Amino acid sequence: MKREEAERIIKDTTMKLIAKNGLASFSMRQITDECGINESLMYRYFETKENLLKQCYEVLYQKIIAVHKDVDVDKLRRGEVIEAFHKMYIEMINLLISEDYRTLFYYEYCEYLNIKTEHDVFEKNTVLKDIMNELKVVVPSTITDEEGRILIYYLVDMTSCFAKRIIRKNLPNNDETKEYIWRILKAGIMNLMK
Repeated sequence: MKREEAERIIKDTTMKLIAKNGLASFSMRQITDECGINESLMYRYFETKENLLKQCYEVLYQKIIAVHKDVDVDKLRRGEVIEAFHKMYIEMINLLISEDYRTLFYYEYCEYLNIKTEHDVFEKNTVLKDIMNELKVVVPSTITDEEGRILIYYLVDMTSCFAKRIIRKNLPNNDETKEYIWRILKAGIMNLMK
């Protein structure tokens, strides 16, 4: 097996195990046992458990960034905030649901980062800062940085929360559910922008 394929299998297996069992019980030994590979080879590919987890995190993070970059800035500039956020919501919820176990891993790892390192998505994701700056220009009040963060966190966090519910089959995966979720999010966004 080539190195690239072995690394892909290891990362995939890591994300599946953590999505199923959580991060607290995760060990490199689980991956070597599950994948049937030598532990020294595992450490040659990833060096540390932290490096493996970070590389797994990047798999979905880059896709999420692409969704954020795709927000319709022209609509934001024209004051069509709801329409711009609706497009972002649809792309985001569909991405997260389609990535199922990767999504569950991603948010488990994000929680770990938040606790361990006081990780802040705004410090890492400059696209969200750009969206917030556009919001501050068009929202019909003087929106503070804190209020902008709350608004964007609301959209991103609630979308991920409902996506996880759909992945875990607590909610049906259909257009009616996604539309109902959007109505809830839209009401919150409109209230926050008053």
